[in-house]
Amino acid sequence: MTHDVHRGGLLDHQALAWVVLAVALLFTFATWQHFDAARAHHDQDRFMRAAEKQRNILTNRIHDYEQVLRGGAALFAAGGVPSRSEWRTYVDELDLERSLPGILATGFALMVPPEAKAAHEQSVRAEGFPDYAIVPPGERAMLSSIVYIEPFSGRNLRAFGYDMYSEPTRREAMDRARDSGQPALSRKVTLVQETRTGVQPGFLIYFPVYRSGQPIDTVAARRAALLGFVYSPFRAYDLLDGVFDTPTQILEIELFDGGASPENLLYATEGATRDARLMTEMKLEVGGNIWVARFRSSERYESLEGIMQPTMVLVGGVALDFLLFSVLYMNARHRRKMRISAAKLAQSLDSYKALVENIPGAVFRCEVGSPAPLRRLSSGIAPLTGEASERFLSGDVSYQELIHPDDRAAVAEAVAEAVAKRSTYNVEYRIKARDGFTRWVSERGQVSSDAAGRAQWLDGVVLDITERKAAEIMIRDLAFNDTLTGLPNRRLLLDRLEQQLAASGRAGRHGALLFIDMDNFKTVNDTLGHAAGDQVLVEVAARLLASVRESDTVARLGGDEFVVVIGNLGNTAEAAKAEAAELGDKILLKLSQPYRLGAHLHNSTPSIGITTFCGHHVSAGQLLRRADQAMYRAKSAGRHQVKFYEEDTAPAVRVA
Repeated sequence: MTHDVHRGGLLDHQALAWVVLAVALLFTFATWQHFDAARAHHDQDRFMRAAEKQRNILTNRIHDYEQVLRGGAALFAAGGVPSRSEWRTYVDELDLERSLPGILATGFALMVPPEAKAAHEQSVRAEGFPDYAIVPPGERAMLSSIVYIEPFSGRNLRAFGYDMYSEPTRREAMDRARDSGQPALSRKVTLVQETRTGVQPGFLIYFPVYRSGQPIDTVAARRAALLGFVYSPFRAYDLLDGVFDTPTQILEIELFDGGASPENLLYATEGATRDARLMTEMKLEVGGNIWVARFRSSERYESLEGIMQPTMVLVGGVALDFLLFSVLYMNARHRRKMRISAAKLAQSLDSYKALVENIPGAVFRCEVGSPAPLRRLSSGIAPLTGEASERFLSGDVSYQELIHPDDRAAVAEAVAEAVAKRSTYNVEYRIKARDGFTRWVSERGQVSSDAAGRAQWLDGVVLDITERKAAEIMIRDLAFNDTLTGLPNRRLLLDRLEQQLAASGRAGRHGALLFIDMDNFKTVNDTLGHAAGDQVLVEVAARLLASVRESDTVARLGGDEFVVVIGNLGNTAEAAKAEAAELGDKILLKLSQPYRLGAHLHNSTPSIGITTFCGHHVSAGQLLRRADQAMYRAKSAGRHQVKFYEEDTAPAVRVA
């Protein structure tokens, strides 16, 4: 009987062990399948994030180029059609090769009616281009010509005088920009800059330029007011090789103009046409045109990404199963080894979770309410603020105190509105980092509620947008300041003058407007060159700034014409006129002093016209015209004089 009991107990023991092993193996296999599916989901998610990132990079870059063209159009709107040298200066100041690489050129195409073709060609030839002609030849209902293109060298010389409106694909984009008043991106073309070798697909972006002062509130009005187009051509591979973030080796990319067919292919990375495990297509709307981006996972990404953890789970799980099986036969020492193996596996899982949570930006979670303590904060906060996330979580450092004082109210209002509506928010503001540097950031967040509908958590991310803000400021400065002297241009002058008229009306204080023109300035450019003329204009601007108060406005209208706006000159017109006359004499004396141009001294005198004002009795435009008339009275009287506007006096004959 003892033998039967022993044998029965041993058989039962073995059967139990095999049953435990079978169940454990099934569980391990199911767990392995779960982790394998999770890995595939993670791979797909990372792949989609990378594709979305590349799409956003391309879209933002195209928008940046559109902003450059907007700035070019603003140059036309601010001062009329610029000279060839002014256009070259504008493009050089943008420093596009460093700030926005990939752009082939920035130019201006003038619309030329057929009846004006001969006169136009003769005018450009007179500028020093004897062989200039609009090409291709032939009679057409409307012509265009590339008259400005920078850099004006190399393959760009092939485009000089080219009629883009003669080619249907380009004409469609130009018409679309003309009618909408917005940037328009063309379909795929072969650029005229291409030679016989190394030909790349290309495209162009157009931005319409309308004649100043004409209405553009309807399509018909915009067509009638069209002057030409500021545009940029792009060679697709030269541009996109630098735009797409291919060093990550996650994606292979194909970019199509319109439908995803071989004839529409704009760009493809090496290996982009192979069969891949992951693939997606995304549409991009750029400049009123549709591109299709096809992304595939790369061979390297497929061979390395996420293969270790499922294998670790399977191998570790099987090992654990056999440890469980052997525990029926082994003592406590073997069971301790089993627990150590399980702990190592858990540590590996924790390390994997840490890698998954490492995403760009500073991700946070905080409680809703005041003072809204932080519960979670990613390590991405350190590059933004210079402080480790632990210091914020412990309360040693307050993030709210880093926000610029002028922006705190806007941030608090955005968050409060999101909490009230249980919605998302997006706010941009400045923070001062530990190194003393002020950065612009974009904070996006969402409020989550508990089961009762009460706001509980605030989850979000903070991203650094300092470079984008700097680019916006640069574009704004180009639109409102003279590129040569740095003084306000006509647009900003009129705004400042309106403000001065409003302040004058409120306070009952008189002011004055001085219109200054340098006598015989054209001879400087004709005899010494435009560089010398520019040097004189910069010196004139500096002397004017030194002659007035910090609260006064000095502006350049264009050419050698300057305007000074001064306020607070007294409670009576007589007092204002006396002080304005004194300032006019002071400026007359300063601007008449010799100008050093290299080793030579050049003498140039100003003619100054003055008019006074108090409130909005006269508009800003009328004031400019009155001062202009007074200046030409000074010209007619022999130049190098100061004259006041006299209402009953007929306008003086204009003298250079």
